[in-house]
Amino acid sequence: MMIRGGRMNIQSFVDKRKELGLSQKELSKGICTQATLSKFENNGKIPSMKILIQLCNRLGLALDEIIGIDNHKTKHQIIAMNKAEFNLIIEEYKNSWEILNEIKLDSISDDKQATMQYYYLKGYLNVLDNGDLLEAVFDFNQILSDLDAKGETIFTFLAFVGMGMVYAQQGDDEKSEYYFSKVFNDIYGMPIDDVTKIWRYINIIFYCALYYSNRKEFETANALLDYAVKICQDNHVTYYIARIYEQLALNECDVNGQSELVLDLLNKAKVFSEFNHNENELVKIQKLIKDCK
Repeated sequence: MMIRGGRMNIQSFVDKRKELGLSQKELSKGICTQATLSKFENNGKIPSMKILIQLCNRLGLALDEIIGIDNHKTKHQIIAMNKAEFNLIIEEYKNSWEILNEIKLDSISDDKQATMQYYYLKGYLNVLDNGDLLEAVFDFNQILSDLDAKGETIFTFLAFVGMGMVYAQQGDDEKSEYYFSKVFNDIYGMPIDDVTKIWRYINIIFYCALYYSNRKEFETANALLDYAVKICQDNHVTYYIARIYEQLALNECDVNGQSELVLDLLNKAKVFSEFNHNENELVKIQKLIKDCK
């Protein structure tokens, strides 16, 4: 396989595998032969893109962390934004803000994907961390009106969700429903071809589900949440599962009151919070479990 735009950083891949305590046999199981993985790690023989993506997904690695980028400055900024994006998932908003505030927009202006990632993250942080909603609208419109005006990337869908969240916070049901329905119509057909898109795809599903949960449309919300669990399981992505199970528990409690099912869902959320060292989520889950007993 030819890698364009830089060199493969295999050592980062190996380091991540060892950090997670996975053997070559464990990592390759169900994806490729151990020999294929060994040839990649030891001899630099790069497997097919499909195999490489699946291996990276299992490690929680973004492709751009191991595929070299020629512009070192841009690469540094993208790696930083990937960390901010992960912190967004686990609700470490302060850390995400600190990272984004260090990003120099002009240093990534030649990279449209990186620029869209910047505006999407900044917009979401403004919405989720009680920031400036007008600034969030500006950020999302940079994607919708300029950077991805034809709606060809997942950033358009992320921006639609962001705009929907803005108007939901403002109590404008008509406008929030307009943006969320644009996403909902296409949510099951979006392509997923690398680990960062999987995170973003689950992000889209989760916040759509949260929107419909808040509107008490639990049938729709739970269908989306169940689908999100399946996507997480199929792609070995665990960071969102605790929040998904928490929301399923809250929805069940809202409909049928406290029950063993609610407690079971919360306990599942607790397990994944502990597994991923997500302290913010764990605090919330433990309180909900206590209130359930």
